[in-house]
Amino acid sequence: MSLPSLFKANRSFFVGFFLFVILCCFILFFYSKADGFYLLNPYHSQLTDFIFIYLTYIGDGFFCIGIGLLLLLFRKRFLGLMVLSSYAISGIIAQVLKYYILEARPAVFLKDTSYKYFIENVTLHNFHAFPSGHTASAFAMAAVLSFALKNKRYAMFYLAGAIIVGYSRIYLAQHFTDDVLAGALIGFISAIFCWIFFNKLFSTKLVSKKKLSSSGGR
Repeated sequence: MSLPSLFKANRSFFVGFFLFVILCCFILFFYSKADGFYLLNPYHSQLTDFIFIYLTYIGDGFFCIGIGLLLLLFRKRFLGLMVLSSYAISGIIAQVLKYYILEARPAVFLKDTSYKYFIENVTLHNFHAFPSGHTASAFAMAAVLSFALKNKRYAMFYLAGAIIVGYSRIYLAQHFTDDVLAGALIGFISAIFCWIFFNKLFSTKLVSKKKLSSSGGR
């Protein structure tokens, strides 16, 4: 499978993702780092805190690995392999960038401001914010699951889920908009790479097996 054919088969997911990227770029272009963060955090409550604290775990590594293993267990081997491999690639890229880019998280960056929505025992007061690993994992998994759908009308649910995870990282004061955007791009590109690469790999193996079986029959 080629990139154009993947885009054609998943047009709604690609278009939705590009619109999300454009929105993030708009915020980054017209607002400062801090102002963009304030813009996306106009309201907090105990209920929304509770919701986003748990929704953010969709982008956690254990959750993604669990989904991949469940797919393998239910004999969805190709899809399970896609989830696990895209998670691994996006995770490695994100962690390498985190190691070399010492970017402050909101709690450190905004420590001398009047921002009051930091959540005790949730908000991280350290560095290594760029990029968002949870967002990368969420978008990698959402893209792979969307690519596998027969009914593409449901693709936007996966995309919406990934966007919610990305927003939860900002809501919980773990990341800024640029961290989330970078994570989304890493996850999306990792999913595309894995889907195309493994499709070609398995297609080549199937052709080779058919040739061997046909030659053996002779």
